[in-house]
Amino acid sequence: MGRGLAEPATRRHALACTAAMLVAYVGAVHEVVGAKLYPTGPAELGGPLAWHATGGLGIAAGLLLVAGTLGLLRVPVVPLAAAASAAGIFFVVWDAVLHGGFHFFAFTVAAAGAAVAALGRP
Repeated sequence: MGRGLAEPATRRHALACTAAMLVAYVGAVHEVVGAKLYPTGPAELGGPLAWHATGGLGIAAGLLLVAGTLGLLRVPVVPLAAAASAAGIFFVVWDAVLHGGFHFFAFTVAAAGAAVAALGRP
């Protein structure tokens, strides 16, 4: 089923797990302070439901990636991490085009997702 917790983690898997936790962390930050940092964010994203779905999906994806990198669950780690990275890239570009800004949290998801995809392979 996977490596499981009984086996010692390699440095690569430890880094992948850390990056996966960053994905979940950004989802939590999105939920807790996102609307304060981006007051027009919920409206631009399509309303409160889309806003909270984005944060909730970030948390869920990050926790699934953690479980997958630890070998606790069978999770398609690389495709899920690549999807998270693509979502982060999308929002970095969106913020740059619409507001001329740099969305650091979206960049974090893009980089962390790419790291999990590269490091989280069994």
